[in-house]
Amino acid sequence: MKYFCLALLITCSASAATTIEVVAKLADIPAGMEVPATAAKLDQIKGVDVLSAPSAVTSPGKSANIEVTQQEIVPGADAVALGVAINVTPTLGEKTIHFTGKATDRASHGKRSDGGVNTVEFATREVYFEGNTTSGGTVIIHTAPVTSKTTKDDKVQTKSRELVIYLTFTKRTTDETPTKKPGATSPKKSAPTAKAKSASTAKKKR
Repeated sequence: MKYFCLALLITCSASAATTIEVVAKLADIPAGMEVPATAAKLDQIKGVDVLSAPSAVTSPGKSANIEVTQQEIVPGADAVALGVAINVTPTLGEKTIHFTGKATDRASHGKRSDGGVNTVEFATREVYFEGNTTSGGTVIIHTAPVTSKTTKDDKVQTKSRELVIYLTFTKRTTDETPTKKPGATSPKKSAPTAKAKSASTAKKKR
């Protein structure tokens, strides 16, 4: 009976941990181009620059941060992070995953040196979003065009681009078996043996 109660206690103590994996595939596309319906089609289109496909795992109701950035040296201050930073909070419903979030995109907008003064400009966009999807489903966040300027070989290059973010939410469930507590050890084998001897002794006395 003691063995049965102990096994039942350990079984009931085991719990399932639920997390949500968020995968973000980022791409720059020329302004005015039709946005591909799926991220898999990005590699098949000329002129599309796939930035990265980072991921993060979080618990339902807690935010996850995804960043694809690089540091840019600026005059008179610390380096500035250029690229995309995403903060997203997914929550679980009965059949769907609800999410809210914010994406920040910062790009170089040119450098100038005028009258002994050096300046660096940036174009920054913030996109706030909210929606629902199923586990394994992908949603598309499409920003408005922005013009960035870069200097190469003393020539200023201007590029009008649009940022496309493909977000995939997947529910993950794993079993967690807790470590046995010191007080929840199995009864020693000697205990049943001792009882058997006592019963045998009692029979002889009758």
